Amino acid sequence: MQNVSFNGIRILGILAILLLTPLSFAETTCTIGDCELKITLKIAFSGADDDYINRAENEIESTWNGPNGFRTVGDCKCKMTFDVITMKITNASQADCKPGPQDYHCIVVTDYFKPDGSYDDPPRNQSNIQGATVYVGYMNGVSSGNGGNSENGWWSDIMSRPVDPNNPGGEHYVDFAHEAGHMMGLEDGDGGIMSRTSGANSGPTQANLDEIADDICGADACPDRCCCGNGQVDKDKGEGCDPFASPVGCKAGESCCPVCCNCFSPICIPADGEYLSQEGCQAACGADASCYKNYKTGCWDCVKQTVVVEETCLDPSNIRGNEECDHTARSFVDRSVGFYENDLMNAPVIGGLFQDERVNIETAEGDRGHVVAEMGRITDYSEESLEDPTVTVHTDRQTIALLASEDISIQQALAEGRIRIEGEGLINGLRFAFYNIFLDLFNFLSPAEEIIEPEEEGLPQEYREIVEGVSGAEPAPADPNPDDIGELPDGGSFGGGYWPTIEP
Repeated sequence: MQNVSFNGIRILGILAILLLTPLSFAETTCTIGDCELKITLKIAFSGADDDYINRAENEIESTWNGPNGFRTVGDCKCKMTFDVITMKITNASQADCKPGPQDYHCIVVTDYFKPDGSYDDPPRNQSNIQGATVYVGYMNGVSSGNGGNSENGWWSDIMSRPVDPNNPGGEHYVDFAHEAGHMMGLEDGDGGIMSRTSGANSGPTQANLDEIADDICGADACPDRCCCGNGQVDKDKGEGCDPFASPVGCKAGESCCPVCCNCFSPICIPADGEYLSQEGCQAACGADASCYKNYKTGCWDCVKQTVVVEETCLDPSNIRGNEECDHTARSFVDRSVGFYENDLMNAPVIGGLFQDERVNIETAEGDRGHVVAEMGRITDYSEESLEDPTVTVHTDRQTIALLASEDISIQQALAEGRIRIEGEGLINGLRFAFYNIFLDLFNFLSPAEEIIEPEEEGLPQEYREIVEGVSGAEPAPADPNPDDIGELPDGGSFGGGYWPTIEP
């Protein structure tokens, strides 16, 4: 019984180790970030020198990452990068990949020719040089899945040779990058680099990249939320606005959240160093302070120490698709308390009435809440309506946001009818009706300034540059001739001028 128990514990321990082993140690893996995918290839080389390994690594990364240093995939153009980790086999037990290091694709590298011009390690299906279809390298299979099967291969020393033997500084075949495609699940004939390794159409196509993303990262690796910031309002993906669309899609006083692409009303409290506009923030902070867009609150924050800029929700490079940086949705009751204390109690003529009242506050959008004030102090509030209020205040979310950001005054809001006040019951109804008459008279004698609707605060230029740099990148082209195999590293014909002279 003790032995069975011990063996059971040992088996459970082994299973736990297997389950907890991170996939990052496997051969081909995908790491999914916030609208970013990273493909990692781990390749071990047997028989290669450092120069060969470096050339292979550099070609694979530069070819698959493209001229911008990254590619984009999916409807929402998620950023995808490729990283190669290499190792040089020095352990005799792993030589010739029999077996190779665990968690690595393993490549045996040999010379293609002996000094006398004969084959040193003959490629597959060869009988002679003249007229033969040659292979300069190949993989023994195609890898699959995230952290899936490792594949061994044979690569010769003439991989990625010059296309023109007389011009060694000119175009080279991209044999290394082609074989890396097999490590990422692609097959010969898949188009682009998988169908040809030189010429104008020898780079990765969008179909190549999308297949890698789907097969290795998963079908939902680039979710709909990553379309936020593409310059169009994608209603079918749940967007109500887009910060780069024109028009954005939000009303004045609202902001377009650059993460969820929906309109919200930022409640920026100047007393807390929060401002709706960069100009208002800088004017209040002074020349010695800096203002930064806080994407979580939708406000501009007065920051005295610039180290705060590194925090996630103040750093535009961390924003796109990062749900942790979604805007803060302050509750309606919190907004109501600020609206009551900062605005209604300071309203001309009628402000004194709100020192001792039981008030329901309702918005046109359906928000409900109440505030109870006694001797000018709030003693109770919640998001539930009172059954016995003395007064009901009707307004809308936009007006509350504009008042909180000081873009309009309480007098302007009352004069424009943005706030409507009704006393409850006969006595309270007459009391507030009487004071509303005096308010109208006050506005007539001391008219409020005309309301100029503030324009929606635009996103900082640095944010635009970062997001546009991703979503505006040129994707890999489609393959114009997907069935044109062309010259392959494992299927092309070589010009005789490249081969060494064989002595008779």
